[in-house]
Amino acid sequence: MNSRYYTEGLIAVFLFGITPVFIKEVSANAFTIGIVRLVIGTAFLYSVVRVSKLKKLSKQDWKGLIYIGLLFGAHWITYFISVKLSTPSIAILSVSSFGLHMIYLNWIINGQKPVLPDLIAVAVALVGIFLIVPEFNLENDLTAGILVGLVSAFFFAVLPFVQRKHQHIDSMTRAFGQYAFALVVFLAFTSESNWDLTQQDWIFLGILGVVCTVGAHTLWLRASTMLAPTTTSLIFYLGTPVAMITSYIFLNEEMNSSKLIGASLIVSANVFSAYRKRLKKG
Repeated sequence: MNSRYYTEGLIAVFLFGITPVFIKEVSANAFTIGIVRLVIGTAFLYSVVRVSKLKKLSKQDWKGLIYIGLLFGAHWITYFISVKLSTPSIAILSVSSFGLHMIYLNWIINGQKPVLPDLIAVAVALVGIFLIVPEFNLENDLTAGILVGLVSAFFFAVLPFVQRKHQHIDSMTRAFGQYAFALVVFLAFTSESNWDLTQQDWIFLGILGVVCTVGAHTLWLRASTMLAPTTTSLIFYLGTPVAMITSYIFLNEEMNSSKLIGASLIVSANVFSAYRKRLKKG
């Protein structure tokens, strides 16, 4: 394992962990946050990706980039809404269920049936979700935030299958397409965006755009390209405790025993599933 890429992955996950705090604190809504972050990300990657590379892409390649961008856009919109409705730690916990979505998606897409340990992992995660939900009432913002977060996790889980199908396109070009076409998704909701923002809001949006988008996602893209998928999955789940700690410190989010136990079950189920795959491949 290349320690450089492992370190880059850890830095990226730390940034992913603190990102929901800024999303929660900025008064801009989910659509405004997405537009600003994607404009910054698209502009940066366009300056990095050579125009000659874009001109060499076939129609099928462009279709692939469109699919990747639309999935990423759907994932981001639902993720931001989840953060706004619930809390940073609850949102990232919900999205962390993407590893469990991948179990049945792998069955549907690749024909690999889940085995008993996979089903046990799903059951454990469901118990964890049950523990962190205050009440099963859609009028409760926390419950609604969890459900939206689970939808976001589904889009996030589908993304690697589409990325793998188009891995012949170099990673930076795929990242550019991911941002550019995700931006199209957000621009469709321009009328819902809000721009009556304070100076602090713009500072937070700048941090989200430069540090949490260009910085974090560029590092993650490099790390996830060079490291084994199971390794990146295990690293990703470290973002959950980071989000919970920063949310507790900076937003005074309540951390009761039920939430902590539920979080531990969800993360443990996902880590167990990823670690099993690693051992199987090893």
